[in-house]
Amino acid sequence: MKPYADYYAQLNAAHQRKVDWQAGYEIALDEVATEIDNDLLQGDQTHYHELTEMLCDNDNFWLAIGSGASYEPYRQEAIKKIAERE
Repeated sequence: MKPYADYYAQLNAAHQRKVDWQAGYEIALDEVATEIDNDLLQGDQTHYHELTEMLCDNDNFWLAIGSGASYEPYRQEAIKKIAERE
């Protein structure tokens, strides 16, 4: 085996660990965001005020409301930011 082959194998393994960690983080983040969304839809007030503040500060949210467009992407983005904080 050539000396550089071992080095590249180590680099590949390190990169794969990083990719696996990132995928696991994204899955966990999506689970927390889904849990927060479900709690909000069921009337839980735990994150309601934080979500409301984030949406009120977002000008694109108000443009969507004013034009009659869907504000769901902005709501999901705010929920994901809340999930990142937890």
